Amino acid sequence: MSGNSYRGYRDRAERVRSYADYDYGSPRSSPSPAEIHRSDRVHEARERVRDAPPKPPARPIRDTNETYDSDLIRNKITRPSEHASQVHVLLIDNSGSNRQMAEHLRKTSGYLLAMLRGIDPAAELAICYFSDHCDGENIRQDVDFVRSTEMGDKILYSTTRHVRGADGGDAAEAIECILWDICEINFAHVPKGRRHLTLVTDVVGHGMGLRDDNGCTRRRDWRKSVDRVYETFETFVVVGCSDQGYVGTLQTQFLRKERIVFDHVDLSSIHSLEHRLGICGNAFLFLASRAMGNQTAVAFLMTLYEKWLEDPIFGQKTDLAAQEAIERFLKYLEMSEEEKQVARARIFAE
Repeated sequence: MSGNSYRGYRDRAERVRSYADYDYGSPRSSPSPAEIHRSDRVHEARERVRDAPPKPPARPIRDTNETYDSDLIRNKITRPSEHASQVHVLLIDNSGSNRQMAEHLRKTSGYLLAMLRGIDPAAELAICYFSDHCDGENIRQDVDFVRSTEMGDKILYSTTRHVRGADGGDAAEAIECILWDICEINFAHVPKGRRHLTLVTDVVGHGMGLRDDNGCTRRRDWRKSVDRVYETFETFVVVGCSDQGYVGTLQTQFLRKERIVFDHVDLSSIHSLEHRLGICGNAFLFLASRAMGNQTAVAFLMTLYEKWLEDPIFGQKTDLAAQEAIERFLKYLEMSEEEKQVARARIFAE
């Protein structure tokens, strides 16, 4: 992701809908007009990537002078609006070890909301930045439900600018309590089948196996918190952004065994922090698109692949890195191998 504005990503977000709404009928259906134009753009972008300098230029910095408004701060989660069709709750580990990831997600609010609008114009997003009990009032810092509009971006950006960093105490975080408390949100008219929870963290909760663990001061059992999550939300996904494989293994405890293969997006094999930063926010958007169905998920990946080619942050290696990342996302789709082959052909414009 980059520091562009909501408005700057609006046209790209519209492409997601144009690809997702086309009725392909069968794997042999003709491509849509939008896809034909995309194929030309993708092939031209690949040529530019091959000629790109090994070290790409500095990324643009978003101009936020007109985005921040102190009157738009909404730092308490209330309830979704009457317009919401689906709601996404994003839990972001704000502790010291994950601070760069949390800060990156704060800076990319325009991209997140613009692309979410392309995925589902009626979806709303709430965010909870969390840490540990020893952080006092910083343990939980919220952003209320926002619509995926330019005003929503201003609310999200203005609120997250006031999110304070947290130092944490032991390595474990108070995830067992955050999961329990987040289930008390008033979801109003939105039924369970349209509620989605995503946890972004580089550790686990208390009592889940980390050696540096002083325990939960509330004596909360993480297992009961997980049970409550599954009673409250239709989907629960863990995005593990540690670079340590053993942490990824511990994180699988959050999920039901039959869902681990689909709902644990483990980034521990990506050793480059810059790469993990770029993947994490897109992982959330991919999961939001998956909630709308496989066709929308493939449409999002088509748009994401093209974006990466047009913004070659890895220089001449961008195409290879982008294809590897797309393959990583594809494994989280509940599709047959034949269906995935059709998806690859569409995504890579083959």
